[in-house]
Order: sequence, then C-alpha cells, then structure tokens
Amino acid sequence: MKLTVFLPLLLAFVVFGTSAPARDTPPVVVTHVAAAKKSETSLRFSEAIRIFLPALPESGPGCEWQIMSNDARILRVSAVPKPATPADEAAAAEKSGAPVTPGGWVTTFFALRPGRSVVRLAYVRPTEPGETTAIATREINVVVN
Repeated sequence: MKLTVFLPLLLAFVVFGTSAPARDTPPVVVTHVAAAKKSETSLRFSEAIRIFLPALPESGPGCEWQIMSNDARILRVSAVPKPATPADEAAAAEKSGAPVTPGGWVTTFFALRPGRSVVRLAYVRPTEPGETTAIATREINVVVN
C-alpha cells in the first residue's frame, strides 16, 4: 500500500488517539441560607445551588427536612436533604455573615435550564408510615439565568 493511505491515519492517531479524555469540570456551587420562611436567590445555567436549612432543635429528635415540590424541568435534585457537615456550616456562616446553629441540613440542586422554580421544603416529624407532620417550611424562589 502506498504511504499516502497510511499518513492520514497516522496523523489522526497522533492527534486524537493519544490525547487525554476531556474531563467535566465540577459546577460552580452557590450557597443559599434558607433562614426565612420565604426567600429568593439566583444562579446561572449549569451552576448548582446548595441550600442550607437551619437546625430546629426545639422540635425534638427524629425530624428531617424533605423536598415537597420543585420544577424538575429547571432544577434537578443532586442531593436530597441530609445533615450538614462542618464544611457546609462554615460555607453557610460565610454566606450569611452570621454564625449558624450546628445541626442544620443541606440539599443540592443542579440548574438544567433558564427559568424559575419554587423549591418548597418541610421540616417533618414522621408519625406513621407514609404520614408526616410539618413543623416548619421554607419556600425558595430560584431564578436560573
């Protein structure tokens, strides 16, 4: 075979075959402290939002934050509500400019497209299987640009 047949193949292998695979960069994470019952925040398309939910120790043990509603076309749940780590609490304190009570919760959403989603969360005490009693609520109006 002629060299002219192999030369383009060799060049393609050198250019494409030896390059490292492209890695996805992690999204920028915007922290929002949901201290008020209703709040608003914004983020850019393809960013993530970490919502810090306050601790409510007066409600007793066994309570947890749950997502009640969200527009899944705009925001995808990346992490369901879970107890906050010390790093989460530090980020929330830095964002709010005030100390936060230990024992808070965090949840994360990823922005899929521009739009508006109202994220509703409830602090619930499980009573019977399948039933919950809301102790507190938070409503965050999230605008994705």
